[in-house]
Amino acid sequence: MRDRRRPAGGLIAGRALASLLSLAVVASTGLVWFENKQLTDGIHTSTSIKAVDRGGDGSVPPHLGDDVNLLLIGLDSRKDMDGNDLPTQFVEEALHAGSSAIGYYNTNVLILLHIPANGGRVTAYSIPRDDYVERPGGTADVPGLGTVQVPDMGMGKIKEAYGDAKTFAENKLTAAGLKDKAKLEAESREVGREATLRAVQKLTGVHVDHLAEVNLVGFYDVVKAIGTIQVCLKAPASDPIEDGAGTGLNLPAGISTVDAATALQFVRQRYHLPNSDLDRTHRQQAFLSSVTHTLREKGVLGDLGAMQRLFDVVKKDIVIDDGWSVLDFAQQASNLTGGNATFYTLPIKSTADVPDGPGSKTLTSVNMVDPALIKKMVTDAFGNDAAVAPPPTTPTSAPTSPGSPATPTSTPTPGASPSDGPKTTITVNNGTKTTGLAVKSSGALFNAGITVTKTGNGGNNVAHTTVHYGAGAADQASRIQAALGTKTAPTADKSLPANSIVVTLGYDYKLPPDKPVSPTSTPSGASPTSDESSESSGLNSGGALDMSSQNGIPCVY
Repeated sequence: MRDRRRPAGGLIAGRALASLLSLAVVASTGLVWFENKQLTDGIHTSTSIKAVDRGGDGSVPPHLGDDVNLLLIGLDSRKDMDGNDLPTQFVEEALHAGSSAIGYYNTNVLILLHIPANGGRVTAYSIPRDDYVERPGGTADVPGLGTVQVPDMGMGKIKEAYGDAKTFAENKLTAAGLKDKAKLEAESREVGREATLRAVQKLTGVHVDHLAEVNLVGFYDVVKAIGTIQVCLKAPASDPIEDGAGTGLNLPAGISTVDAATALQFVRQRYHLPNSDLDRTHRQQAFLSSVTHTLREKGVLGDLGAMQRLFDVVKKDIVIDDGWSVLDFAQQASNLTGGNATFYTLPIKSTADVPDGPGSKTLTSVNMVDPALIKKMVTDAFGNDAAVAPPPTTPTSAPTSPGSPATPTSTPTPGASPSDGPKTTITVNNGTKTTGLAVKSSGALFNAGITVTKTGNGGNNVAHTTVHYGAGAADQASRIQAALGTKTAPTADKSLPANSIVVTLGYDYKLPPDKPVSPTSTPSGASPTSDESSESSGLNSGGALDMSSQNGIPCVY
């Protein structure tokens, strides 16, 4: 029963914080306030957590206390909740998501959040979709079939646990004579969710208390309902659609205001990024922060009517667990809406090529992981609320009160122009065989306050880095040379247009090392990242993304 003694402002704050929690970001930040009946009216619910809790491999006993572990699932499916294909024109032209035939039921977004009962800082781990993990089976209750034993699916990409288990259940249901397409879809998806929960709990060692799932069109609907949001890139992004791959994204470095279709391109890009899927994971994390920032700036978070209108648009695309008491969850999750959260990416050891399924001669690339390290990292962080005071994401941070966002000091504003006057066009070309070096160095320059306009190819045998500049760009060229830390002095070039600079990176250029941040100490002898990923960005595997950074708009590749 509602507490009638609560004042009006507190009443709004005490209403059910709810479930747009998943790839759509709005989901993961718990942004909608409703009565329990309003929340569940028209939304799809899942009993998968209760099914997994009955036992078996991948089942983890519920933890003590009132902390909440929440799993966000972003499903890369081109189908609606009833199993119908989304219109091809909509998928290809509005969503820029390629063919309607691809995607299947891969969970391309898996984010596990820990929300402390004491109101402390929220800690979240993104699980890279290609992590090569154990995918245990278990007992499932399937209407029309009764109790079914879902087989162990062996080692595989964690993103495929959902689809593989769903296919198993769908085949069983079809063989049993179920012809209702909507029921077939709903019941087989439940088995997919159970398989995902088992794989996540097996890998991390922590119990999932609640889940929220959103599909591809749900993401689009959420962002379209919000309007536009802002995203920030450390380097210009160009991801042309070629041979059926790519998103078509084309954005400059710095902050851009994007619509729903472009936002989807932003979070889906994985080609032409230094670390492919790992950098895409960072895009997803940054986007969560950006949407939260946008909703705060537009006043949506404090407007019950605006929240309800937003929820009415997207609830058809969302699934939450049926045990979610959102009224109890509301007060606990207030830090999410305030941006008081830190995102990490689970570490990988390396990549490898393995058979694409039992007996397959086709190879597929996977992320090799250290399950023992991951389990210790997550259980330690979730068990002791280590992130109540945010870990620094820069070498120097101003002192903060417990739970307040860290504010960097003595750090140039990323992407800020160092001087007034005409805008300088800066091109960075990679003159080495090191893949992605131009993009990575653009990120290093961005961190030093210098925004690169374009990246390109300068050959593969350049020994020494050169900086050539046109009229009026001498000072900026000197700043670039100093930021890169190379010895060759900038050279005036009359063939270049005024206020333009061309940098060609040679083998003498060394990227500045990243300093990954972990909420817990790394076990002796274990490395939180591979050497390859440690130079990918400021948000490498094992590193942290502070949602409060850049006023709620983190800058990523």
